[in-house]
Amino acid sequence: MMTEIGAPSSENDGLRAQHYDEAKSQGLLMVRIDPKKIRATRFKNRDDRSLLLHDPAFIKLTKSLAAHGQETPIRVRPVKGTPPFEFEIVSGHRRHAACLALDASSNKGFSVVAIVDAAAEEARDLVLKMYRENADREDLSPYETGMMFRGWLEAKLFPTHEAISVATGQSKQNVGRYIALACLPSYVLAAFGDPRRLSLRWSSELAGATSSSEPELKALAEDLAKRKPAPSPEAVFAELIGSAPQRKSRAGRSSESVKDGRNVLFHLSARDGRYGVRLGKQIDSRLRKQLRHDLKEWLRAWLMQRAPPGPSQ
Repeated sequence: MMTEIGAPSSENDGLRAQHYDEAKSQGLLMVRIDPKKIRATRFKNRDDRSLLLHDPAFIKLTKSLAAHGQETPIRVRPVKGTPPFEFEIVSGHRRHAACLALDASSNKGFSVVAIVDAAAEEARDLVLKMYRENADREDLSPYETGMMFRGWLEAKLFPTHEAISVATGQSKQNVGRYIALACLPSYVLAAFGDPRRLSLRWSSELAGATSSSEPELKALAEDLAKRKPAPSPEAVFAELIGSAPQRKSRAGRSSESVKDGRNVLFHLSARDGRYGVRLGKQIDSRLRKQLRHDLKEWLRAWLMQRAPPGPSQ
């Protein structure tokens, strides 16, 4: 059923050789497997639309695999007592689906290059490995990330938003935003046509609009879903938010986290001309006095250059 892949030597197999060496150094096995013997995990973080034959990204991936072979292996873990499946995906659901499609359309079959990771036995270890791979590739949409985090909570792999924040390096605020996208009513998601088009920055406003004017918003969303041609995601968002009464407590307010890798350096918030900076937990408190001085001097020079006071001021 499977055979170990020897260390590649062709220049065209450079990426695969790198993965082979990495797997070997970790004591893992890199193999070719019949894709029909691999099942998806119930924790898969891909929206089903990403695995459809007519999805543009899926088509592009399938054509690349057919033309150049599979350069990046998927990661699987062994399973028992679930014939015909002998492995479960740890990461690489879309690559597996593409290989499965190519296998079905080829007389010779099309095997999957995979790293067998028996260490991913625990569900929590599995989902974190899956998350890290996608985070490194920045490949998941905000909606898919939200569905993934929501699934973790529902499966009780993590008890709170804060626990997910600690495990992933995401801010607690962003974890909440991702999950809020995944919890939007189906009629709101349908208005966008494809929820993968949703922007994370829309999360709070859409959730607020849903809670403040549900009957009116539902009627508008259903109308937007029927329009031909379909409006852009930005246009859909603008109409949905424009139809909801504005809450003064949130008006004109925005915030963001600035990171160095996975570490939050500071949080920046702005509201009605007022700005706030909150340092990350790992920043030494002794830097605050110097930072205040430097910020004051920088802001003074910045404003003098761009918005100097008039003669009467």
